[in-house]
Amino acid sequence: MVPKLFSDPREGRTLILCPIGIGNFIMATPALKALSSALGPDRLSFLALKTGIGAMARESGLFGAVHTWDPDREGLTKGATILSTIRDNGYTHSLALFPTSHWKFSLFHALANAKFRVGFRYPHQRLPEWVQYFSLPLERVHDTPQNLHLAEAFLRELIVDPGAPFLPFTPVLPESVPTQPYFACHPGSSAERGMAEKRLPPHAFATLIRRVHRETGWPCVLVGGPEEHALRAAVAMDCKDALFSVETRSLAETAGVLRGARFFLGNDSGLMHVAAAVGTPCAAYFGPTDEQRTGPFGFWELVGDKPRHLILRREGSKPLWTIDTVGVNPHIDRSAALARWNLDLPHTWPVLQEWIKML
Repeated sequence: MVPKLFSDPREGRTLILCPIGIGNFIMATPALKALSSALGPDRLSFLALKTGIGAMARESGLFGAVHTWDPDREGLTKGATILSTIRDNGYTHSLALFPTSHWKFSLFHALANAKFRVGFRYPHQRLPEWVQYFSLPLERVHDTPQNLHLAEAFLRELIVDPGAPFLPFTPVLPESVPTQPYFACHPGSSAERGMAEKRLPPHAFATLIRRVHRETGWPCVLVGGPEEHALRAAVAMDCKDALFSVETRSLAETAGVLRGARFFLGNDSGLMHVAAAVGTPCAAYFGPTDEQRTGPFGFWELVGDKPRHLILRREGSKPLWTIDTVGVNPHIDRSAALARWNLDLPHTWPVLQEWIKML
C-alpha cells in the first residue's frame, strides 16, 4: 500500500527521466507541457542523458531544475555526483518516458529513490516493471500520444487539447540562408546502437536532390551536425550544382534553416522532428524504423487531398523496429538494410514530385 503522500504528484516533487534522442524529447513536449501545467514547474525536475536535450529542457521553462549527465562522455564520476544531487532533492515521484527500457534507465530510476515510480511495461524488458510502482502497457500509437497517456495515468486526469510537439527555443535564421525558395536535406540520423541502418544511401539523396532542383529550381541546403560532415560530402559529390551552402553553428540556427525551407527531405531523425515542430512539411525516408511510432507528427493528416508529411518507404516493405521489438531491436547489417528497404527511385520520384507540387 502506497502512502497518500505518494499517490498524488501534486503533493510531492517529481523527477522525469527522458530518452536520449532529440526527436524523443520533441515528441514528448505535449506530455511535458501538460505535466508542468498540472504540477507547476517548481514541483517538476528533469533528467537528460544528453547535453543538447538538457539545454532544450532548460530553455523550455517547464522545469524547476534540470539535471544533465551524458554517460557516453562524462563518465561514472559525474553520474554518481548527479545521482547524489537527485537523492538529496528528495523526489517523491519519478516518471520514465517512452522509450526508456534499457536497464541503465531502470537502475537510475530505482537509485533516484523516489517512492512512487511510474513508467511503461515493455514486452522484452522486465526490469522496468520490477522497479516501478505502476507500469502502463504500451499501445500501438505514435510516441507522442504514448507519453500523453502515461501523463494522464500519472495525473489521473484527461489531458484536453494537448497540442502538437513544439520546440522549446526560438529558431535563428543564419545570414547566409538563400533569399530565394530552397529546400533542406538531412542525410544523417543518430548512429548509436546500430541506428545508422535507417539512413537512405547518399547516392539516393543526391538523385532526389538533383530531380527536385531540376523540377522546381529550388537549391538544396544540406544540414546536420559536425560529426556528419563526411556524409554530407558524399551526398554533395553527386549534386554540387543543386546545392546552396549555409553554415550553422547551433541547433537554433539549424532550426531556422528548416523553418525557412519549402520542405524537409531526410531520414527518420531528430532534425526531421525539428522540421515538423517548426511547421515545415517533411518527406521522410523510413526503412527499418516504424513511421506509425516515430513519423513526423501529423503525417496521417491531409492538406487538401495530399498528406501533410510524406512517408517514403519502399513499396511492399515493412518496418523491423516496431512497438513489438522495443528494447531488443533486431540487429541488421548494412547490406541487408539496402536490400530490404532501399527506395525504388523510379517509383519514389513521381510520388515525391506530385507531393511537392502542393507546397
